[in-house]
Formats: sequence, C-alpha cells, structure tokens
Amino acid sequence: MNSMVSSNQNAVEHINSAKVVGIFKAIAPRSFEKTFEGIKTEQINHAMKICLDGLTHEQVNKGLSMVRDNGYCPDPAMFRKWCLGIEGFGSEQQRAIDSYKGKNAALANILRWRADQSAPITNAEKEAYDRCYEMFNAIEWAYNSDKAAFLAYDAFKENYVEVVKELVAKGEQQGIWTAPKAISSKVKRMVSYAQDYLNSTDGVHAYSASAAGIAKEQFFSITRAEVKEHQDRNNIFAYDKALYELISQKLNSLVWEEERGAA
Repeated sequence: MNSMVSSNQNAVEHINSAKVVGIFKAIAPRSFEKTFEGIKTEQINHAMKICLDGLTHEQVNKGLSMVRDNGYCPDPAMFRKWCLGIEGFGSEQQRAIDSYKGKNAALANILRWRADQSAPITNAEKEAYDRCYEMFNAIEWAYNSDKAAFLAYDAFKENYVEVVKELVAKGEQQGIWTAPKAISSKVKRMVSYAQDYLNSTDGVHAYSASAAGIAKEQFFSITRAEVKEHQDRNNIFAYDKALYELISQKLNSLVWEEERGAA
C-alpha cells in the first residue's frame, strides 16, 4: 500500500494528527460519524495526537490500511493497537458497535414507531425506550409539552448510548425487535376494551403502561369526565396522576379477569 502519511523522518511526532483524522473520515465517513458523534473536532485531533505518540509512519500506515480494509473507524486508542499490529484486539467488538445506528437515527425510528407500531425498530431502540417510556407518556399531558418532549428525547438518547455499550459488551449486534408472542391474546383483549372508549365523542387519547407488565404500551382512551370523577373521589390534585391511576386500574382489572378465565 502506498504511504497515506508521508514524512522525511520515521518518527511520528511531526505528523499533523488532524491529517490522520481527515483520512479516517474520508475512508469511512458514516462510521466516522458514529464513532465520534458529539465530540468536537479539536478534541478528536488532540486524542489522536496522544495516541499517535511514539509510533512510526510505517505503523500509522498499517493502522490506516486496517481502517480501509475493515471499512469502519475505531476510536483513537483502538487505532493505536491496530498500528502496533494487535489486529484481533477488539475487532469483533468494533464490528458490533458499527452495526448500531447513531442515537439521532434511533430516536427518529422510535418516534416513527410510536405513530405506527408496525414500523420496525431495533432491540437497542426498544430497550432504551422502555427505560424512559413514562417520560414519553407524559408529553401529551404536560403543561409545557415542548420541554417534556425535549427531556424525553434527551433521556432516550442517553439511554440508547448506554444500551449499545451493554449489548456490545455481550457481543450482540443490532437486530430487529419483535414483540413477545406470549402476550398477544392479552394485548388484543386490552385493545378491544380500549376501542369502546376511542369511539366515545368525549374520548381523550393517552399512552398507558400496564402495571402488571403485560404490555409496555398501548393506545388507550378515557373520558375527561371519568378522570375528573376519579380526581374528586380520591382528592387528587394533578389531572395526569388521576389519569394514569385510572388507566392502571382498568388494565389491571382486565389482566386479572383474563388470568382468572385461564385458570
């Protein structure tokens, strides 16, 4: 391979680390964005400078050859290992990392799925969503819905980054999430029951979580009059708290009836 980084000397100390970073980006631009998402260019350059310290031009070019051949960008510390010829170290882990979407693309997938639950989402996206779905549920009923949405989206992205790290540590690559089949009959029962409320002219749409854990989320609707009655009867000040308590009670009642019928 022709030298990607040329020099009059063998020592790397005079190499511009920004040039190496630029080569990274040119070889595998999409992988580069995933690896360094959210990190400022000057920080990337500084990290690369630290990791190139003491290497030769020949070693750097060996590492760049691996970036080219593998088609993805490692972080600077991993790149140093490649330059030193430690080719097997972390290769499978890096491939797993590269299989996952970035956090912004993952959020876009979840928002599409919330609008149409037949839309495909990944295992990592679903797990990250499950960790903060209460925040998504609260958006419609929040006093400041824009702020609630911002907080929910930000929490999802933070969760997604953590979930990807956990899955990669297990050696798991990105896969399409499929709903558990074991709960399908109970979910259908809930949807059928909810339809009566959806047909009401006074119905209010809400996303609800089953306290029994039968279904993480289903479209559900309850009339405002029902919620107001529940508020007054139980001296609950917050409307949204009364709403979710009422939904939880109804769903738990359905689950109990189905469990009793199956016994």
